[in-house]
Amino acid sequence: MHAEHKRYPFTYRYIHGHPTHSITLYIDKNHDIRGKEFGDSLSFSNELMDRIFTTKNIKTQEDTQKILGSIINTFTVVIDARVPENEIIHYDVGTKLGKKLEPLFKSTEYNNMMYELAGFWKKNGFGHIDELKITPKSTTFNVYDCFECSHMPNMGRTVCKLDEGFLTAVLESRFKNKFEVKEIECYASGFDHCKFEVKRI
Repeated sequence: MHAEHKRYPFTYRYIHGHPTHSITLYIDKNHDIRGKEFGDSLSFSNELMDRIFTTKNIKTQEDTQKILGSIINTFTVVIDARVPENEIIHYDVGTKLGKKLEPLFKSTEYNNMMYELAGFWKKNGFGHIDELKITPKSTTFNVYDCFECSHMPNMGRTVCKLDEGFLTAVLESRFKNKFEVKEIECYASGFDHCKFEVKRI
């Protein structure tokens, strides 16, 4: 297990046995176990993939956004079920994507950038950003129909690490400043939306 983690509590999942099953540990910053879950990870991942394709309802080749979203969701579900470091991987993938795609954005002013990101989210089928509130201290917004987690049941935690990494990388690359992007509400924590908070450090 890795000794250093920036975000606590972090999830450690151990996959083993035949048939495959798992134990998931929730570890706090003192490296104490705050909770644990046992489950059949393959059955769970198959259940979530069924949810993906039921939600997307793909019927024609023209449904390109739904197909792309389903491919991304399927990879996400398999990584979550199989890889203990799933949250770190999702965050790092989001960071790499954010750095590569940052040149696509035109805004040079922070407020405009947030609205441009909302348009980017909707155009590419990532979800619908609403309730955007920008204050001197922080920015908050909700995401409805989130591509990363809207198919998930209530798991009691936030899961959109790819989004966190993507938004952080885009903002830091554009404004040459440190930002903290944190998901504070999520479909996977029992809400009908995801909610993010952005702070300039």
